[in-house]
Amino acid sequence: MAQDQRHAIGAGAPGTRALPPRMTRSQPQLATAYAPGSIFTWEGGKGACLSVPIDGAAIDFSARQTRRDQIIESLQEFCQNWLARGMSINRNAPIYEQQLLDGCFHNPMRQGQASVDIALDRFEFLRPERMGYLPGPLVYRCDVCELVREFVSPAHQIAEPLSVTCGARDDRAAHDSHWRQLDVVYAHWSGGVEGLSPYRYTMDRNGAIQKIPRCQCGSESFRLKKQGNQFSRWRFICTGCKAQKEVYQTDPFSLNLLKPLIEAGVPHQWSEINMIPVSYRASPVFYVQTSRFIVFDSDPEVITLMAPSREDDLAARVASLHGFAGIDPSDERIKEQLDRNDKGSIFAPYQSFRAREAAARESGDAAGAEIWADAARTTLNGWYEAGLVSREVSASPALQAQVHARGNYARRYDPIRSTVEHDALRRRKVNLAREAANLKIAHPDLCAEYETADLQAVYEQRVVGDLSRAGIQEARLIRNLDMVEFSFGFSRVSATPETTQKDRRMPVRLMGFPPLPSNKRPIYVIEQQNEAIYIQLDAATVAAFLERNGVLDQRPVPPRTIGSRLIETYQDFKVFLKDFSVRDEASRLRSRDVASLTYLLVHSMAHHVMHGIARFSGLDLGSLSEVIFPADLAFVVHRRGMTEDLGNISSMWRDQNGAFLRYLVARRELRCGSGTLCDHRGGACPACIMIPETSCVAGNQLLSRAALVGGRAPLWDTNQTPLRGFFEILHDLHHTGQPHPIG
Repeated sequence: MAQDQRHAIGAGAPGTRALPPRMTRSQPQLATAYAPGSIFTWEGGKGACLSVPIDGAAIDFSARQTRRDQIIESLQEFCQNWLARGMSINRNAPIYEQQLLDGCFHNPMRQGQASVDIALDRFEFLRPERMGYLPGPLVYRCDVCELVREFVSPAHQIAEPLSVTCGARDDRAAHDSHWRQLDVVYAHWSGGVEGLSPYRYTMDRNGAIQKIPRCQCGSESFRLKKQGNQFSRWRFICTGCKAQKEVYQTDPFSLNLLKPLIEAGVPHQWSEINMIPVSYRASPVFYVQTSRFIVFDSDPEVITLMAPSREDDLAARVASLHGFAGIDPSDERIKEQLDRNDKGSIFAPYQSFRAREAAARESGDAAGAEIWADAARTTLNGWYEAGLVSREVSASPALQAQVHARGNYARRYDPIRSTVEHDALRRRKVNLAREAANLKIAHPDLCAEYETADLQAVYEQRVVGDLSRAGIQEARLIRNLDMVEFSFGFSRVSATPETTQKDRRMPVRLMGFPPLPSNKRPIYVIEQQNEAIYIQLDAATVAAFLERNGVLDQRPVPPRTIGSRLIETYQDFKVFLKDFSVRDEASRLRSRDVASLTYLLVHSMAHHVMHGIARFSGLDLGSLSEVIFPADLAFVVHRRGMTEDLGNISSMWRDQNGAFLRYLVARRELRCGSGTLCDHRGGACPACIMIPETSCVAGNQLLSRAALVGGRAPLWDTNQTPLRGFFEILHDLHHTGQPHPIG
């Protein structure tokens, strides 16, 4: 063992607390791959260690309470959906809430969704700057004589180190030891992991769980006989009585919970209690659980509007954003809205027009009053178009019903929430010249042709035309997009709340990270500020796409939007998109509708844009991610890196915008090397439009090249009529003389 490890975890001076050694990696690595609970090997694959939390500088959110509230709200929603999906597992034996949630997320005194309890005093918000580690699993095997040695802690191994030689045993002579750490562990979907020990956990008559460190004959020594690569053929052999034991272990948590129930006649099975052997290099040993969101520090209403007590306010806000019928607001309300958008100074001219109109009417000057009324109306209409002022609206009964029902919707796909967040993003970033650059206009740092006015005009004409051919109404570069990504726990055996073992469906437990010395659970928070591209698709072309694919019988009458129809008819996607992850005809549960096809289109376009950015910027595809705003036909593609932002996206646009825009509409770029195999499986695979699953907001579900270029309907769709692609419809609009989709 390394000297620093001996110093850190040995029996130091009396009264001192032993500290684990520490490692430094990048913040994303420490928050995910090396988060507490993971097992990893050092370079060269020799020597496995277990990550453990250590004290660090806590993040002070006192001045940024909205950011903290967004983290807690995201975590609450994640746990509620994890619990709901796990409790819906269909099998003979019952499911218990404690099988799905660790105690730091769960209040056993409550039941159902209310049992999810995210108390602030249980958690510590930390930046992932350093992580502790300890050697583990502490089970070793001599390659010569197959003898197994297990330690209960690093201190135990230091106190009683592995022997240099092995004595004569059975038919083997004394020899120099060749100890090797066993690279197989026992893992269980309850969150437990153990070294490949020959000793078994049992429950005594008093209900206490203990590990019996010996054979029935009294011998404490075992050899491990590996007979091939299949763990089922491995055997522990007692060196005393030569009895053989299969390689299996009972999970202490499940043993304590289920064994009394089995004895009471509840139809549980031992397969629910037994752990499975797996290589610690395999994914099932550790699945870190993370979430991320755009920060709205300066707009706390993004959070407060979601409260059940503000349903009427939320309905009014969504109604105003999506053009539900309404009337002009009062002058006082107009002033309030302008102030909220940091434009209060422009109210004075409008107020003057209204005052002069009133004075003219009072003096009997009808003609003069109309002149001033027209000036006020023109000003107000301009504010409507700019999104600075909204009409007073009355939500439809369908919208009000959706606002009431959204409490049960998966937060990530809730179109009402995303609409409010999109509005905040536009007001705080997209619409502000200092925060975002309109890519249709030449900018000194984004236009290689900026030298002369003529070249700028050529650039603008070309870009507007190219964006039109791509069906894009608006494209902007957001110079600094504030994002938070945080990891809060892990699961084992499966990344989802359900796994199948021995043909039996099992609940998977969501674990919090092991506690810090303060007994609080760490939440590792990464705060990022990186470049992003904002894209909004052309509404007329999207409407044509929905019409020709049979889900929109009549276009909404302006000022109503497609988003208004989407929200009124939305059916919950559920957090893991279960209805959209089918793999055969018998599993189809969902037919295409406005919400699913719109999300399919916007999501597929976002992935297509990400592939283009990766090709022309040099950024790795896994370093990009997206945020989808389906009701607003918009998305954001952003960089996830924690290293210094070197302006990869802005330099890509400046130097390669022509090639990038040609890439977007080139049909050959949306072909797949897997050919018909990919087409038959839904039109999306790692060889074409997918991105790394950990980067995709929807886990590569609701995604298909057919949404863009046409082809087979997705597997989940009960209506298997082939899709007409977005680019196909654009081509038809351009070649049939219909009005240009973008003005």
